Amino acid sequence: MIKGKNLRISKLNAFLAVIFWLLTIVCVVMIFYFSHQNGDESSSTSNAIVEALNKLFGNVFSSNVVRKGAHLFEFLVLSIFTYSAIYNTNKISSEGSYSESSVKIIKSDNEMCIIFTTWFCVLNAVVDEYHQLFVSGRSGSIVDVGIDMIGVVFLMLVIRLIFTLTLKVKGKTEIRYNE
Repeated sequence: MIKGKNLRISKLNAFLAVIFWLLTIVCVVMIFYFSHQNGDESSSTSNAIVEALNKLFGNVFSSNVVRKGAHLFEFLVLSIFTYSAIYNTNKISSEGSYSESSVKIIKSDNEMCIIFTTWFCVLNAVVDEYHQLFVSGRSGSIVDVGIDMIGVVFLMLVIRLIFTLTLKVKGKTEIRYNE
Protein backbone atom coordinates (compact mmCIF):
# COMPACT_ATOMS: atom_id res chain seq x y z
CA MET A 1 0.00 0.00 0.00
CA ILE A 2 1.19 3.49 -0.83
CA LYS A 3 -0.36 6.41 1.02
CA GLY A 4 -3.42 4.37 1.96
CA LYS A 5 -4.17 3.24 -1.62
CA ASN A 6 -4.68 -0.33 -2.71
CA LEU A 7 -2.07 -1.14 -5.33
CA ARG A 8 -3.40 -2.51 -8.58
CA ILE A 9 -1.03 -5.24 -9.67
CA SER A 10 -0.57 -6.21 -13.31
CA LYS A 11 -0.29 -9.99 -13.37
CA LEU A 12 1.01 -9.87 -16.93
CA ASN A 13 3.82 -7.45 -16.05
CA ALA A 14 4.65 -9.49 -12.93
CA PHE A 15 4.84 -12.67 -15.02
CA LEU A 16 6.96 -10.97 -17.70
CA ALA A 17 9.24 -9.46 -15.05
CA VAL A 18 9.91 -12.90 -13.58
CA ILE A 19 10.54 -14.41 -17.03
CA PHE A 20 12.91 -11.60 -18.10
CA TRP A 21 14.79 -11.62 -14.78
CA LEU A 22 15.27 -15.38 -15.18
CA LEU A 23 16.50 -14.85 -18.76
CA THR A 24 18.83 -12.10 -17.51
CA ILE A 25 20.28 -14.44 -14.89
CA VAL A 26 20.69 -17.25 -17.45
CA CYS A 27 22.45 -14.82 -19.81
CA VAL A 28 24.82 -13.63 -17.05
CA VAL A 29 25.58 -17.26 -16.12
CA MET A 30 26.25 -18.13 -19.79
CA ILE A 31 28.60 -15.16 -20.15
CA PHE A 32 30.39 -16.27 -16.96
CA TYR A 33 30.53 -19.87 -18.26
CA PHE A 34 32.13 -18.85 -21.57
CA SER A 35 34.57 -16.57 -19.74
CA HIS A 36 35.50 -19.38 -17.38
CA GLN A 37 36.69 -21.62 -20.24
CA ASN A 38 40.47 -21.83 -20.27
CA GLY A 39 42.36 -20.49 -23.28
CA ASP A 40 42.40 -23.82 -25.15
CA GLU A 41 38.67 -24.49 -24.61
CA SER A 42 37.79 -20.95 -25.64
CA SER A 43 39.92 -21.16 -28.80
CA SER A 44 38.39 -24.54 -29.66
CA THR A 45 34.85 -23.15 -29.28
CA SER A 46 35.70 -20.08 -31.37
CA ASN A 47 37.37 -22.16 -34.07
CA ALA A 48 34.35 -24.47 -34.35
CA ILE A 49 32.07 -21.45 -34.79
CA VAL A 50 34.46 -19.90 -37.35
CA GLU A 51 34.47 -23.14 -39.36
CA ALA A 52 30.67 -23.37 -39.30
CA LEU A 53 30.23 -19.72 -40.34
CA ASN A 54 32.85 -20.02 -43.09
CA LYS A 55 31.08 -23.13 -44.47
CA LEU A 56 27.82 -21.15 -44.61
CA PHE A 57 29.14 -17.85 -45.95
CA GLY A 58 32.52 -18.65 -47.54
CA ASN A 59 35.87 -17.90 -45.94
CA VAL A 60 35.04 -14.42 -44.66
CA PHE A 61 35.29 -14.82 -40.89
CA SER A 62 38.41 -14.87 -38.76
CA SER A 63 38.63 -16.10 -35.19
CA ASN A 64 39.17 -12.54 -33.94
CA VAL A 65 36.05 -11.25 -35.75
CA VAL A 66 33.95 -14.09 -34.31
CA ARG A 67 35.30 -13.57 -30.78
CA LYS A 68 34.64 -9.81 -30.84
CA GLY A 69 31.26 -10.36 -32.50
CA ALA A 70 30.36 -12.80 -29.71
CA HIS A 71 31.18 -10.14 -27.11
CA LEU A 72 28.94 -7.63 -28.85
CA PHE A 73 26.13 -10.15 -29.37
CA GLU A 74 26.04 -11.59 -25.86
CA PHE A 75 25.88 -8.14 -24.27
CA LEU A 76 23.24 -6.99 -26.76
CA VAL A 77 21.14 -10.00 -25.69
CA LEU A 78 21.86 -9.28 -22.01
CA SER A 79 20.68 -5.71 -22.61
CA ILE A 80 17.41 -6.87 -24.19
CA PHE A 81 16.63 -9.16 -21.26
CA THR A 82 17.72 -6.66 -18.60
CA TYR A 83 15.79 -3.74 -20.12
CA SER A 84 12.68 -5.92 -20.44
CA ALA A 85 13.05 -7.13 -16.84
CA ILE A 86 13.43 -3.60 -15.45
CA TYR A 87 10.65 -2.23 -17.66
CA ASN A 88 8.16 -4.92 -16.61
CA THR A 89 9.19 -4.73 -12.95
CA ASN A 90 8.48 -1.00 -13.05
CA LYS A 91 5.05 -1.61 -14.66
CA ILE A 92 3.83 -4.22 -12.16
CA SER A 93 1.95 -1.47 -10.33
CA SER A 94 1.16 1.87 -11.95
CA GLU A 95 0.84 3.46 -8.50
CA GLY A 96 4.27 2.17 -7.48
CA SER A 97 6.10 2.89 -10.73
CA TYR A 98 8.96 5.34 -11.06
CA SER A 99 6.72 7.90 -12.77
CA GLU A 100 4.64 8.07 -9.57
CA SER A 101 7.67 8.50 -7.32
CA SER A 102 7.93 11.71 -5.31
CA VAL A 103 11.66 11.93 -6.09
CA LYS A 104 12.32 12.64 -9.77
CA ILE A 105 15.93 12.82 -10.85
CA ILE A 106 15.49 11.07 -14.21
CA LYS A 107 13.15 12.36 -16.92
CA SER A 108 10.92 9.34 -17.41
CA ASP A 109 10.34 5.65 -16.79
CA ASN A 110 12.03 4.87 -20.11
CA GLU A 111 15.11 6.92 -19.21
CA MET A 112 15.28 5.14 -15.84
CA CYS A 113 15.12 1.73 -17.54
CA ILE A 114 17.83 2.72 -20.03
CA ILE A 115 20.16 4.06 -17.32
CA PHE A 116 19.71 1.06 -15.00
CA THR A 117 20.14 -1.39 -17.89
CA THR A 118 23.30 0.34 -19.07
CA TRP A 119 24.83 0.35 -15.58
CA PHE A 120 23.91 -3.29 -14.95
CA CYS A 121 25.36 -4.47 -18.27
CA VAL A 122 28.53 -2.37 -18.05
CA LEU A 123 29.13 -3.64 -14.52
CA ASN A 124 28.75 -7.20 -15.82
CA ALA A 125 31.20 -6.47 -18.65
CA VAL A 126 33.81 -5.17 -16.21
CA VAL A 127 33.32 -8.09 -13.80
CA ASP A 128 33.46 -10.54 -16.73
CA GLU A 129 36.81 -9.19 -17.93
CA TYR A 130 38.16 -9.04 -14.38
CA HIS A 131 37.14 -12.68 -13.91
CA GLN A 132 39.12 -13.64 -17.02
CA LEU A 133 42.30 -12.38 -15.37
CA PHE A 134 42.11 -15.46 -13.13
CA VAL A 135 41.36 -18.03 -15.85
CA SER A 136 44.27 -20.02 -17.29
CA GLY A 137 45.18 -18.89 -20.80
CA ARG A 138 42.80 -15.92 -20.73
CA SER A 139 43.26 -12.24 -20.08
CA GLY A 140 40.97 -9.36 -19.24
CA SER A 141 40.76 -6.60 -21.79
CA ILE A 142 39.44 -3.07 -21.58
CA VAL A 143 38.93 -3.30 -25.36
CA ASP A 144 36.51 -6.18 -24.78
CA VAL A 145 34.63 -4.09 -22.20
CA GLY A 146 34.37 -1.38 -24.87
CA ILE A 147 33.02 -3.89 -27.41
CA ASP A 148 30.52 -5.14 -24.83
CA MET A 149 29.46 -1.54 -24.22
CA ILE A 150 28.91 -1.00 -27.96
CA GLY A 151 26.28 -3.76 -27.89
CA VAL A 152 24.62 -2.26 -24.83
CA VAL A 153 24.68 1.36 -26.02
CA PHE A 154 23.51 0.42 -29.52
CA LEU A 155 20.42 -1.30 -28.14
CA MET A 156 19.69 1.52 -25.68
CA LEU A 157 19.87 4.05 -28.55
CA VAL A 158 17.48 1.92 -30.61
CA ILE A 159 15.06 1.70 -27.65
CA ARG A 160 15.32 5.47 -27.11
CA LEU A 161 14.66 6.12 -30.80
CA ILE A 162 11.64 3.80 -30.83
CA PHE A 163 10.31 5.43 -27.65
CA THR A 164 10.71 8.94 -29.11
CA LEU A 165 9.14 8.00 -32.47
CA THR A 166 6.23 6.27 -30.74
CA LEU A 167 5.51 9.40 -28.70
CA LYS A 168 5.75 11.55 -31.82
CA VAL A 169 3.32 9.33 -33.75
CA LYS A 170 0.88 9.44 -30.81
CA GLY A 171 1.25 13.22 -30.63
CA LYS A 172 2.56 13.06 -27.09
CA THR A 173 5.61 14.56 -25.45
CA GLU A 174 7.86 12.95 -22.90
CA ILE A 175 7.03 13.72 -19.29
CA ARG A 176 9.83 15.87 -17.97
CA TYR A 177 10.38 16.24 -14.26
CA ASN A 178 12.04 19.10 -12.39
CA GLU A 179 11.26 21.68 -15.06
